[in-house]
Amino acid sequence: MNVRNRRFVVPLVACLLFAIGVTFAAVRTVTRYQTPGSTNPATQGMCDFHNGLYFPATALLAGKSPYGQQYADEYPVSRQIPFFSPVILVLHAPLTFLPLPVADVLFFALSVVLVIVLATLCVNAAGVGSRTGGAAGAGGRLTWIASISAAIMFSRSGHISLYNGYFTIELALATIAAIHFAKDRPVVAAVALTLVSAKPTFILPLGFLMLARGNYKALALGATISLLGAGLPMTYLAYHEGIRATGSIDMAAGFDKIVDDIGSAQQVHMQTQDESPVDSWTRLDALATVCKWTGSDPGQFVHLAVMMLILAWPMLILFYRSRRGLDDGVAGGTGCLMLVTLLTSLYHQSYDAMIVVAPTVGLLLACTDFWRSVSPSTRGVLGALMVFPAFNYLSTRSFLTRLDLGEVGFGVITSLSGVALMIAWAVICVLFTRYSIGRWPAR
Repeated sequence: MNVRNRRFVVPLVACLLFAIGVTFAAVRTVTRYQTPGSTNPATQGMCDFHNGLYFPATALLAGKSPYGQQYADEYPVSRQIPFFSPVILVLHAPLTFLPLPVADVLFFALSVVLVIVLATLCVNAAGVGSRTGGAAGAGGRLTWIASISAAIMFSRSGHISLYNGYFTIELALATIAAIHFAKDRPVVAAVALTLVSAKPTFILPLGFLMLARGNYKALALGATISLLGAGLPMTYLAYHEGIRATGSIDMAAGFDKIVDDIGSAQQVHMQTQDESPVDSWTRLDALATVCKWTGSDPGQFVHLAVMMLILAWPMLILFYRSRRGLDDGVAGGTGCLMLVTLLTSLYHQSYDAMIVVAPTVGLLLACTDFWRSVSPSTRGVLGALMVFPAFNYLSTRSFLTRLDLGEVGFGVITSLSGVALMIAWAVICVLFTRYSIGRWPAR
């Protein structure tokens, strides 16, 4: 095949693979669509969209706390939502004005579009078509965008996000955008951080890492927008909940009700099998992997303490590099360090592994000085460790329910993704420390 034909065929094949991945996800979603209110694990099509976005946003507009048991009893949902910032509900509130089937289709279609946007952002961050030039491969940008989109669709992370209707694709896109634009376009990064703030387990470690990186303006603007975005709907909820509780306007009673609801919601969620660090088959964070073998959950305080312990080394690296003006972006070692640390440090599920796509593309292209300083074999090992959790179909309900692995077998299979990320975290920290010391001028 000559070069001209290859430039036509390769992107065409990549686009076809992407279309096949989307089709497979759509067919599975339709054939295993979950009727709202059902808890059948065999039919979970769009269940997270119903339980986590559509009905909670509907309740929010009605002035009812989606964090409370009363909401869970009144609406056709499996349980109340955990402590998501109401920002995410406000963003999706327009969908609640549509009939549920129409909203399902529109959200699925928007998610597919966002996969392409995510792939495009990663291609831009890696400099495909500019810094990489001919290294971008046959078909150039289109090939890479279509290939990355197809890889996301065939990954467990991408497939389950479309199938369940979770907003992980939005979170992944916002997280990568926040890191990518933080220095040069802090307003854009701040808007992205507002979306990231929807999940405390994302914004908390990312905020500390960006602080160490010196992204003060983006963080300040993001915090301001996030507080307004969460505070206004929370005030609206408190107003209605206060009236409902006392028969008169009582904001204090309303806020007390919401705080109690959030506390109860967290307890309910952490007691479910897929959320528990001991019993979950989808958790990626380091402490959850340890808890699986100790058989106990040490509680939220220990989780936060371990998070800070895991963040300490990367934050030190980022701080010293920022003082010297060294930063190779989200597709470089900087992005790899931040995103792997993000997954390892605090509660994260298997679908969150999608966020490593940007540094993985940069690693494949060796698009920065840091990646070029790392041997191809080491890059290959690190890349495999990073992407393994996103493609680990062994640790899924479908696989585990078909095989009787026993307690030890279950522990081993469900620990693989967490162990891979812990090793990747240690590798990138060591590599970046050695590289950064070599770049620091002697005193």
